[in-house]
Amino acid sequence: MSEFEFLNTELWLKYTQERYVPLEDIKYRLDKIGESKRSWPQLKEKIQTYRKMGSIPLFFKSIDKKFWFYPSDSILKKIQYIETTGSNLFAIISTQRVFKNEFISNASVEEAVTSAIYEGANSTRSKAKALIASGESPKNKDEWMLINNYNAMKWIKDNAALPISTGLILKIHEIVSNNTLLGDDANFCGKFRNDTVYVGKHEGIPHKKINEALDEAIELTTNHPRFLHGLIKGILLHYFTAYIHPFFDGNGRTARTLFYFKSIKNDLKFVELLSVSADLKSHGKRYVKSFDLVKEHDLDITYFIDFCLDSLVTAVGKVERKLEFLMKISVLENRENLTRNQTSLLQRLSLNKHKVISIEEYSSDIGKSREIARRELKNLLGKGLLDEIKQGKKFFYRINKSNLKAKL
Repeated sequence: MSEFEFLNTELWLKYTQERYVPLEDIKYRLDKIGESKRSWPQLKEKIQTYRKMGSIPLFFKSIDKKFWFYPSDSILKKIQYIETTGSNLFAIISTQRVFKNEFISNASVEEAVTSAIYEGANSTRSKAKALIASGESPKNKDEWMLINNYNAMKWIKDNAALPISTGLILKIHEIVSNNTLLGDDANFCGKFRNDTVYVGKHEGIPHKKINEALDEAIELTTNHPRFLHGLIKGILLHYFTAYIHPFFDGNGRTARTLFYFKSIKNDLKFVELLSVSADLKSHGKRYVKSFDLVKEHDLDITYFIDFCLDSLVTAVGKVERKLEFLMKISVLENRENLTRNQTSLLQRLSLNKHKVISIEEYSSDIGKSREIARRELKNLLGKGLLDEIKQGKKFFYRINKSNLKAKL
């Protein structure tokens, strides 16, 4: 077999193109494709060589590291699915005047919450979302982590026109770490570390090289001579920030926020709908393992990219199902004899089961009298679609999602 013909073998197509499989995992699958384990040393070298030859180099002079990325068929298919489906969903949601803003805001809340919980915030998703919905001031470090993440998501959208720079990275860190750093670290909110730092087995780069390495990361993900899709640029900036580990604490939250910022700058607006951290709670070990695989495979970042794309595919699916559920609510207009205003309210409230609305707020929203607003809310209460809560002398209403789902 010629070297060229190797690219058409089942071994190459199945374990590099269809799926980008770690080398040691391929070793234990050789018998499935009729290959002998005795030939593994030669095959392993050949696979790694061909992957490198077809890769996009990502070299850092400052820290003398030669990262690389192989654009396999599976990677390209995932990018196409995420962008096509995500863009279509964003286009549909953008036409939904009733719940567009709520939908996007809810996505920011979801990302803020899941990112903070993954990083150790002692809370549940339900409690965290209730805190953000309440607008109350944070009382402890865990609550500050949640609110900071949410504020960071708002900040990057408001400042998407700014160029990415080390100053911007410091600003994001300042926002996500506000009132969360303890002891000596408290003096490093929005500041690079000045000492060695370890996370697991990984040692952050020497602190004196942080500025230069981040500048290179920004340059590589902004002006690389090879074509890099916007999603890949965002994922790479996420990875490089985590690898460099420029801060004593808050590196993960900063890195994931940078992914959003970079993607939004690349006009991938649909990313606003997605939570990249939602998968971390259930697949945190895979996230950590993806970092390890990069090191184990001579700095092949494809493994990290593959994990992130899988998370985005999952996130797109969740948005698809959420939108489908919201659109179904409109059928209740005829089935339950509701007004358009009532179904619109159910759509908005179903995005956050902790959100409450008063009679006065609803009256203002629909531009009708207080009495009409009261009757419509009481009507929804009577049908079991809303719950009534008394706070002080005032009544508020929130969604009863289980009853709503049952009626759909």
